[in-house]
Amino acid sequence: MAATAKERFAVGTAVVTGAAAGIGKGLAQRLGEYGMFVVVADIDTGRATEVAAKIVESGGRAEGFGVDVADPDQVETLAATLFERYGSVELLINNAGVESAGLLWEIDPQRWQRVMQINVDGVFYCLKSFVPRMIDAGAPACIANLSSVGGINTVAVQSPYIVSKFAVQAMTECLHQDLSVVGAPIQVSAVVPHSIRSEIFLAAQREAPTTNPTANAVFAAMQRDNVEKGLDPLDAAAHMLEQIARGDFWVFSDDEMCTAAVTRRGRQLVGQDPPSNPRDMLARMGVPLPEGSS
Repeated sequence: MAATAKERFAVGTAVVTGAAAGIGKGLAQRLGEYGMFVVVADIDTGRATEVAAKIVESGGRAEGFGVDVADPDQVETLAATLFERYGSVELLINNAGVESAGLLWEIDPQRWQRVMQINVDGVFYCLKSFVPRMIDAGAPACIANLSSVGGINTVAVQSPYIVSKFAVQAMTECLHQDLSVVGAPIQVSAVVPHSIRSEIFLAAQREAPTTNPTANAVFAAMQRDNVEKGLDPLDAAAHMLEQIARGDFWVFSDDEMCTAAVTRRGRQLVGQDPPSNPRDMLARMGVPLPEGSS
């Protein structure tokens, strides 16, 4: 019989990156409730410390760490510190990620690089620093990498994020296969969130504003839908952690919506069809088409 999240994650050390807000915060809080010692890792040291303090106030065990996952030296220092202190890490959740809006050819090169550094390189650096230590520890463990429905289906005016999440999905599948080759007792899960309430769209508009009116309208609509229809991070975390606990490779935040996304992708590939028409998506979101388009 498969273990429940409360059973499997009642002990041990969990590391959650990007855990100061949104999905990562929800995952950290749930794991703290279940009984794990939670390492709240985030580039914002102050907020990471606050989240850890709230977990402790609620009766859990946690510590906040400031780390930029795009910096391999910082990630290596984090891994070395944690294994020296605690001896093992039973759960690594690579969640840190950022968004960016705009037409592909209008994306600022520095912003493109920053998205890739955090969303893709950050996962790689964490795997490179943690996996060898997890293997050496010899204890059963789990690694969950957060891709996205944007890592299954392409979407207009979000190219840096979409490309990065396709890469994370591929990296996760490769990790699963590589760990199988060496026979390591480490489970791998590909987490595919749909809409979970967070600040990711607001942060993108704040950190990398675009002058493209269509991209801005899409992000405004996505932020509105995220607030109105997005899942509560704690509820989504509980649902996803149950799937991870029972050993699933594919982990969905919303079973119906994520299954639909996977099904669409499968049909597109089997039928060798081109990507969906973005004008249909824009119409559903109430976003006007650019002048001169048809």
